[in-house]
This record gives sequence, structure tokens and C-alpha cells, in this order.
Amino acid sequence: MSKFKYILLAGAGMLLAQCKTYDHLAMVRADTLRVSSAAPDSQVSRLILPYKSELDAKMNEVIATAPESMTKERPESTLTNWVVDALYNQASKLYTETPAFAFQNYGGIRINNLGKGEVSLSQMFEIMPFDNLVVLLQLKGTEVQRFLDYVAEAGGAPVSSQVRFRIENKKATDIRIQGKGIDPEGLYHVVFPDYIANGGDNLEFLKDKPRIEKNILIRDLLTAEAREKGILRANLDQRITIKK
Repeated sequence: MSKFKYILLAGAGMLLAQCKTYDHLAMVRADTLRVSSAAPDSQVSRLILPYKSELDAKMNEVIATAPESMTKERPESTLTNWVVDALYNQASKLYTETPAFAFQNYGGIRINNLGKGEVSLSQMFEIMPFDNLVVLLQLKGTEVQRFLDYVAEAGGAPVSSQVRFRIENKKATDIRIQGKGIDPEGLYHVVFPDYIANGGDNLEFLKDKPRIEKNILIRDLLTAEAREKGILRANLDQRITIKK
């Protein structure tokens, strides 16, 4: 073999050695597998039993009583009013700044009805299963107006009793905060879930506002309120009304 041919073959061999192979997806098929009841594994059951018993005892602890059934509705309701008023009461203890009012997004309250009778810790998790944190945002009066217009467009949402307004043509009108009208240039500290403070539910304009965070779960604040008061009670006080 000539030296020239040897060089050509050696070069071809190096090129082949450097080549990579690729797999290509040729077909995708989806199947639904339905799983019926399966017998529990006895070894696993024995392993988790001590932990399950301890957890059940904790979650079944009665922390309060609801004298009447409480429901979730717009523009306000007994359950939503209780949640957001409890949030305001407990958040007010966390901050040196006095909150103007508190807000809880409607979808964050995950049950539609809390029955009359004993209220357990597990029911606090049912009301608020997400690990949302409490956040205090500082807003100008014009930004509060913009936010309450958002609430009005949604047909109402949980706001604490410190704020009152009327929904007219999907706008918030006749707004009173702590008994006073909005000062467009004034500063207001408002309690929010971190989900909303971070721009959730299309509230992007809240993301960059001055804030104070405490790394405390809203669910823990609701639980503290229930334990302290011992009774879950809320009234429909016309904090949000709709012009007909």
C-alpha cells in the first residue's frame, strides 16, 4: 500500500471514529392504565403506623368551634370574611407598620363550605393547603385604587373589614379605608399572600413594590387566630356591595 493511500485510509478512520450516532423519536403512544384497589403491604403498614398515629392525633386536634356553617362566595361571604379578617388580625401583630387592610385571593381558599361544629387542625390545611407566606407591601393610593379595581372586575374577593367599596361598572367606587377616602399620594401597607405579591393572578404591577417578609405561613396565622378566639364567626357586613 502506498504511503498516500495509507494516509487517506487513516484519515477516513479518524473521521469515522469521531462520528456520533443519534436516536430519533419515531412514535409516541399514550395508554391509560387504571389501577383498582390493591392490598396494602403489611411491612410498609407496620413501618409507617407509629408516624401515622402521631400525625393523625395532631391533625385531628380540635382547635375551635364554628357556631354556624360558613360558605365561600363573591362578593363576600362568611368564610372568606373570616379568613381575611383572621389574616389581618394576626399580621398586625407581626409588623411595626400598621396594615391598612388585608387581601386573600379567592382561589387560595380551597374549600367552599366549613360545616358547623368542631374545627380541627386538619381543616385549616383544607382551607389553606398551599404554603403561601404573608407579605406586607407598601402601595401608593393610586396603586391601591388600581388593585381594588382589579378586585371589582373579578366581582369581589376577600378583603378585610378595614376596607369598604362599591362595585360599579366593574370599578371600585366610594372606597373607604380605615373609614377614610383614598389619598392618591398617600402610602398604604397592605397584607398579601406572597403568591399575589409576586405578581400572581395577573397582578404583575405588585412585584416590585417595597415589601416586608416574615417567612410565616398564612395557614399558621389562621390556625393561631382559631386557637386564640376559640370560635370561628364572621358576619356579612357589606364591605363590598354591587350597584344594581
